[in-house]
Amino acid sequence: PRSESGTTETPEARATPAADPAKDSAEIRKVITDFYNWYNKNNAKFFEYRLYSGVKKKDAPPYKINWDEVEKYQGFIRSTVPQLGEEFIQNQKRFLQQCDSAFKVDVEDDIPYGFDYDWYTNSQDDAQYLVDEINKPVPWPITWSGDYAVVPIRGSYDDGSKQVENTLVVLTMKKENGLWKIAKIGGE
Repeated sequence: PRSESGTTETPEARATPAADPAKDSAEIRKVITDFYNWYNKNNAKFFEYRLYSGVKKKDAPPYKINWDEVEKYQGFIRSTVPQLGEEFIQNQKRFLQQCDSAFKVDVEDDIPYGFDYDWYTNSQDDAQYLVDEINKPVPWPITWSGDYAVVPIRGSYDDGSKQVENTLVVLTMKKENGLWKIAKIGGE
């Protein structure tokens, strides 16, 4: 099979095409661009929630996840960020459970596991760079598998001698109740 970009896929990447790939591609692109354009202006709202705290001293290890605050945070996502789907919220909750487990093992680390990068850009960079790349009118090589689609967002930079292309972030999309939603940002 061929991906949207026209490249031949490997047998491992074989996927079932969407019912209407052009329509679904346009909807997926809109969901992603709408989310990141909104996020770039409003990401400070995500950092208002104290998802973890020090067990013995404020802002000092060992840490723990504040599950009541996680519920409020995910309520904010559900009510304010329609591009992030229910599967995204469940994946995020599993990730926070992993963080909580890691906190119990590594009780000395000053930087809490999982909180040293922006989960929504999957990097430590400012969101503006990703937004600039997302808003470029270039095709995205979407790989389909039933109600799922995987979208690598590619970007390029000048390394001094040539333009270098790389994958900035990979998004997994899922069709939930007939609408495409972001199910996962980044890899494992």
